[in-house]
Amino acid sequence: MTTIRSVKINPTETITTLNLTPGSIGADISVAIGCSMFDVVGLADSIDLFVDDEGVINGSPLNLPATVLTHLLGSPTVIFGTAIAVSVTADGETIGLTDRQLTRIQKAFAHKPDDGTIDTLVDSLSPFPTIVSMLRNI
Repeated sequence: MTTIRSVKINPTETITTLNLTPGSIGADISVAIGCSMFDVVGLADSIDLFVDDEGVINGSPLNLPATVLTHLLGSPTVIFGTAIAVSVTADGETIGLTDRQLTRIQKAFAHKPDDGTIDTLVDSLSPFPTIVSMLRNI
């Protein structure tokens, strides 16, 4: 059976690969994220990030690694709770990450964001003043 290679990004900066089952992708993602409703953030290079749709209102912690990833890959979004990165076809079908996509995600986590990305992060996080003060100390 073919699986869907994905990356699970926890708020605690634990990043692991995860194989999802194509026939139960929605249920697998809900369980992996720990939510009842999820949303999708479209990123560059045909990468989708599944996130808890209610993360900000249910008290989930800020997911700084996933937030930095969204900023680096063209969709400056603040993420709360666990996130799952997968690939997507032009028709919107969820598929496994390619080696190139996985490498791009890994490189994003391996380097400190540039000054422009940090400035955009600070702007995005401005409604959360405690987090902004932490970022300024990076």
